[in-house]
Amino acid sequence: MTELAVIGMDAKFSGQDNIDRVERAFYLGANVGNSIGTSGIGSTEEPQSASATVLTSVALLAETNQLNMANIAVLLIADVNKCADDQLVQQVAQQCASCVVITDLGQALKQATDLVNNQDCAVAVVGINNTANQSSNKTDTEEAPAATISFDDTFSGYASVAGFASLIISSTDFASANQCYVYASIKGFAQLAVNSELSSENTELNVANIADTASLALQQAQITAQQVGLLEVTADSKAALALSESQGLMSAYSHTQTLHTALSCARSVTGEDGYFSQVAGLLKAVISLHQRYIPAIKDWQQPVATQMSQWQRSPFYMPVDARPWFPNADGSAHVAAYSCVAHSLSESTLEYGYCHVILQENKVKIAGQVHPVSDVRSNGFFASSDLALVIVQGNDEAQLRSELETIAGELVNSDIKQIAADCYARTDTDKVYSAVLIAETAEELSKEITLAFAGIASVFNNDANEWKTPKGSYFTGQPANRGANNNVQGGVAFLYPGIGATYVGLGRDLFHLFPQIFQPVAALADDIGASLKDTLLNPRSITRHSFKQLKQLDLDLRGNLANIAEAGVGFACVFTKVFEEVFAVKADFAAGYSMGEVSMYAALGCWQQPGLMSARLAQSNTFNHQLCGELRTLRQHWGLPDVANGTFEQIWETYTIKATIEQVEIAAADEDRVYCTIINTPDSLLLAGYPEACQRVIKKLGKRAMALNMANAIHSAPAYAEYDHMVELYHMDVTERINTKMYSSSCYLPIPQRSKAISHSIAKCLCDVVDFPRLVNTLHDKGARVFIEMGPGRSLCSWVDKILTHERDDSRHVSVPVNAKGTSDELTYIRAIAKLVSHGVNLNLDSLFNGSILVKAGSLANAGR
Repeated sequence: MTELAVIGMDAKFSGQDNIDRVERAFYLGANVGNSIGTSGIGSTEEPQSASATVLTSVALLAETNQLNMANIAVLLIADVNKCADDQLVQQVAQQCASCVVITDLGQALKQATDLVNNQDCAVAVVGINNTANQSSNKTDTEEAPAATISFDDTFSGYASVAGFASLIISSTDFASANQCYVYASIKGFAQLAVNSELSSENTELNVANIADTASLALQQAQITAQQVGLLEVTADSKAALALSESQGLMSAYSHTQTLHTALSCARSVTGEDGYFSQVAGLLKAVISLHQRYIPAIKDWQQPVATQMSQWQRSPFYMPVDARPWFPNADGSAHVAAYSCVAHSLSESTLEYGYCHVILQENKVKIAGQVHPVSDVRSNGFFASSDLALVIVQGNDEAQLRSELETIAGELVNSDIKQIAADCYARTDTDKVYSAVLIAETAEELSKEITLAFAGIASVFNNDANEWKTPKGSYFTGQPANRGANNNVQGGVAFLYPGIGATYVGLGRDLFHLFPQIFQPVAALADDIGASLKDTLLNPRSITRHSFKQLKQLDLDLRGNLANIAEAGVGFACVFTKVFEEVFAVKADFAAGYSMGEVSMYAALGCWQQPGLMSARLAQSNTFNHQLCGELRTLRQHWGLPDVANGTFEQIWETYTIKATIEQVEIAAADEDRVYCTIINTPDSLLLAGYPEACQRVIKKLGKRAMALNMANAIHSAPAYAEYDHMVELYHMDVTERINTKMYSSSCYLPIPQRSKAISHSIAKCLCDVVDFPRLVNTLHDKGARVFIEMGPGRSLCSWVDKILTHERDDSRHVSVPVNAKGTSDELTYIRAIAKLVSHGVNLNLDSLFNGSILVKAGSLANAGR
């Protein structure tokens, strides 16, 4: 079978008025936006005729690939009767090579293959709801159906849809000859057609039909079911069809590994239309492969109760949140499949079509390398977001007010995203002040502008040090990274938190928000998914996890020191790459909190092969059995009997308590199993040790304490028994010296970038008490003024503010978290950027304002292919 290349794509539906908006909706698993239309295709333009819609889309596909539209054959998946009525075919054929109407995708792919083989041309496959110009019956007050699919026990129906989806297909040779970008390859497909009289009882596809067709497609593509990581399904609203499809797929994909293949469904996002939906499903599978993510079925709950046991034995899982699709450990390309059920009415005959399509990720080669670091698969996720970042600059209050007035006037006729882009285009690093406004609608921006007038005035009147709103808009009159004469200070410090803050769902959107980091991070380890603990942070299930289940998964995650240590180091690299690769910000200073010191060296690129840490931690006796797990070092130190591997007995607990180190030392004077492990602020610290002994000390102090459920005995005297093992564990070859000054709590001095110095610094840090106030004050004394927390949560930021603002009375600094549990990564980063820009940190924000999933033929992305 000829391998086909997908070399272009386009789509619109219900308010998503370009391919990047569509891609964003697919990723999130829900229709998104503030202006969802109920008539026409798209929402920001007058409704087009069906022929104009098709021609506009084909023209875009041609332009992107630098092809002549007149040489493109068009296959329309649409209502045949409607096409005849509005002369759609004739109008499209006049400007394209040909136009044929087909009712199902399988037939379209067969004809596309024939055209590609016989005429060596590009073929546009367009699925369109050509009744889209008719208004929906849905009222403004009617609640939209849940964003789930018909396999769900709670399914109540799909929304009506107005839209189209287009793909342009060619042979791989044609794509290469014309320097077309290949988004994915169609490795093979199998099709089946069933025609039934309406009076017949057997009018639907059956389980065997679907299972056999899917198996044949896999065989023809020379792909095994185990290789398929994502399966796009139809999940038709007709219950009998949905049941046949689900059971047929379970049969075709039956193998021993459960929770292996993610299910996806375009209908959960777009709603249902027999023609448009067929191509939309294929489009979604192509996009997911190209962008390397597993899309969400946002409102999925659980399978139909009577089928639960079958689903539990199946290889499938239902992602309710999108997550990255990390490279396969063996280096093989990702594979997705599409199960497409079609049915249409022709006179007295009900026509059923089924096809199963096997798609493979395109293995990009640049300068002879497969999947090189420069293989950046850009998207327009940020650029097409409703969130707008409006940068307002001036050298004094009057200039800022003037700019705000100008923007307020533009709101009448301009889109807020265009206003934001225009403001960014005229940013000037020489300007003294920057106020940053965040909004999602014109109404919101108008409110933020009104608040800004008052807020900026209060700052200049010295009534406040800064102005900020709940949305995240921000202004400071004392930019922390600017000194005399508005010169850049060079005082940016990256702070790396400890591993205890790692949680389920951490950073799952970062690889899609910032595609520039995907390959650099993947290159850090042979199996980056395993290093980042993908299946632990993004757990798989066929039922939606309850709040209680998610909380337990968090506790289980934190209970394994080796796992959270490895994930903590890995995500430190992720957060750092965002700033270095995307925003072009390098740290002048860096420091780690507890095991965050390990993260610091790995994330800043001090080691030649940081990926070696994965296997070392997994096999580490120190972190699996001595200082965690069975806690054998403590047992030996305290004279307690040993236990079998895997036995849990709570002989260690860590508590956070409001007290000073002096108070704790006095209260614990008679206890030899209680330790102060970390000083967070001058009046807050961590107390750890034997639980009963700790409780006695807490009672003496008369303070409230909270257990952290962290049974690891680092930062205590007994840990020194493992000192030499830790030196050996962390001794690795180093890279060329970096410019960042890296400070350690082992000595509160910069650490030389040498293997011996680093390994001893880490070992001593993990045995000694961490005095975080001393570490922060040391950084501040050396010139650090901007503190960015490179990990989950904002604990370090809170402590930095308390240490510097309350203890030193220094308000000319800023602490910035880049992750907040419960808040989207997108909004968190927008808020962080607002603070950093206002504080005078120069960032490259091009990816927030520009970008698209579409790649033009002959672009640099194809260099060397």
